[in-house]
Amino acid sequence: MSRKWERMVRKNTKVTNIQRKKSGKEAILQSSASDNSVTFKGRSWFLPMILVATGIFCFIIFRGQAGQDQMYWFTGASYIVLALLIYWVRRPLLKIGPDSLTSRRFGGDRTMSADMIDEISVTKDSILITLKPKGARWGYTKFYHQFPVDAAKEKLQEFAQKNQVAFKQEY
Repeated sequence: MSRKWERMVRKNTKVTNIQRKKSGKEAILQSSASDNSVTFKGRSWFLPMILVATGIFCFIIFRGQAGQDQMYWFTGASYIVLALLIYWVRRPLLKIGPDSLTSRRFGGDRTMSADMIDEISVTKDSILITLKPKGARWGYTKFYHQFPVDAAKEKLQEFAQKNQVAFKQEY
């Protein structure tokens, strides 16, 4: 189905489910729940750590300035709130679908079909997905991304076998 059609079906299903719930009937299942995709989420900690350090830096450095208003409190607190939002909400993810991989990048979610993936390389602590356009790479590590590499390895191996993508396992 086209994306516009899928959005329309989702919207109509949502409205119908609300009406069915009011009348005491069971809800209709969403079609997106049956796309057989698996999502693995990690944690991004490096950028939040830098933002917290910047917020604390603002608290310490600008505190003794004569003639300053109390705006440094707002600035420092804003950095810390932004760090918390990035840590808890903006989590790196890898969604493995039947014929595509989706990754959350800083600019938004990126989806690559199986024919655009050159190689999937898995080591003990990291996953590296090499893409055909421009030789770009997606990397996930246990340390930096707090990513469940062992669980994702099995699903990526199944994905590679199903879609004839080169899979390299290094230990």
